[in-house]
Amino acid sequence: MTNPNKSPNFAVYKPKYTMNVMKQISRKALLLILGLATVLGTQAAEVVYRLVEFNKQTGEFILSASGQVPQGAWAYFENEYGATSGNRYNQIPRNRQASLFLKGWQGCTIKYITFSLCSNNKAGQLGYTISDNDTPLYTQRPADFASDQWFGTWVSKDLGVYVDIEKRIDVPAFTTDSAFITLQGGTAEGSVYVNAITIHYDAPTDVVLESPLGWSYEKLSKKSKISEGDECMLFRNGCAAADIDGMETSHYLDAVSLPTTTNVTQPDVLRFKLHQTDVQGQWTLTDQYGRTLGATGKQALAWNEGSTQWNITLGYEGASITNANTTYGTLRFNAPAETYARFNVYTSSSLPLPFLYRKVKQQTPIVARSLTFAETTQTVDLNVAHIALKPVLSPTSITDQRICWTSSNPLVATVNGGYVTLNRTGYTNITASTVDGGATATLQLHVVDNSTGIQSQTIHSAPSTSRKHIQNNRVVITTSHGVFDVEGKKISNVLK
Repeated sequence: MTNPNKSPNFAVYKPKYTMNVMKQISRKALLLILGLATVLGTQAAEVVYRLVEFNKQTGEFILSASGQVPQGAWAYFENEYGATSGNRYNQIPRNRQASLFLKGWQGCTIKYITFSLCSNNKAGQLGYTISDNDTPLYTQRPADFASDQWFGTWVSKDLGVYVDIEKRIDVPAFTTDSAFITLQGGTAEGSVYVNAITIHYDAPTDVVLESPLGWSYEKLSKKSKISEGDECMLFRNGCAAADIDGMETSHYLDAVSLPTTTNVTQPDVLRFKLHQTDVQGQWTLTDQYGRTLGATGKQALAWNEGSTQWNITLGYEGASITNANTTYGTLRFNAPAETYARFNVYTSSSLPLPFLYRKVKQQTPIVARSLTFAETTQTVDLNVAHIALKPVLSPTSITDQRICWTSSNPLVATVNGGYVTLNRTGYTNITASTVDGGATATLQLHVVDNSTGIQSQTIHSAPSTSRKHIQNNRVVITTSHGVFDVEGKKISNVLK
């Protein structure tokens, strides 16, 4: 059967999502999500979505997630500019926008968001909107990155670092299953670049929280045994069963490509929970949305109707999953030459059987083993104003790549995301620690004043009084020897 709403893809169907498609899916799934009970309490949680790259082959933005999400929730990122340019996947220019789509967040309340960002050298504007499906809950209009609404100064992308900017908000809980965080560029020249978005939220106590990492599935063969409550997927020839466009129309299950069964992250993959019936050897298959798989005839699968009981026999060539009404046939994998692959019930025995793969365990976070600076000490001139520190993380595949930064002497220098602001001469220790607690490194920073020829001599000397500040609408450097301009010319002997 041909569904005009589907696109042929020669055996393996891999959906290429757009926001419109995502909204269609969300509206469909909303009808299937169990309603939340009255919230008697909340539990605080956070999740980090880091933007890794744009995959030109699949047309998808790759996200790396860590933390906790509501069970079954997932996220999708779109950037209308990055999708066309590719090489600047995280860039949001003027008059463009990018969106983080959140699925499965009904009942949750965002308390604050930490944006990891940088700008052009001296330009770039950004605003954002939080929406509950199509209803905006909160909007901040675009403003200069260097304004007090954002970081307060420009952070050039050429430095290769991103600063963390926390935005506390007051919005109601999401009432639908779909939410959006949309980042809007301004109307002025310049761009803003997004590295990660950390969502700090409250979830109802009856919502189960889980890691957003993938799951490992094991193949069931003839010697395997299935048990009550097993959670399984249908898999054959690199494809897993899914329901993209709606089985109520197509009457079969879609097939989505699955690169690996040991780290399954695709949200489309249907996960069937097995339940024994009163009839020996017969089972029901209920997906993660609470839908029970049934059949109403030959090549006619359905949700929650028809015959919903199945005889399951495991074998080396696949799992024989035959409907209790044997005239409807057996579940098989079909990959027609000129149309899309699918799973359906067939009376023919020539098509291959699917394999049952049982969900075993969730992937565990990879923790940092080391974090190192290229140097343990560094001397910089006060006149530089800002420097960027980029420590090396090992392994590069660590799950949560956030780093906490501290300065032992903020009077000398402050730090955010590796972006160091020099305030006055002296010494300070800049410490970087991974959020997962796996590694810490410290760099001793010596700020000197080469424009005046005056520096602190030793780490044990008294703290210098030199500082950079604005006086009469110009930058000056005040030291114990007087006031100097940035060229080193003495302006006054009077300290101010």
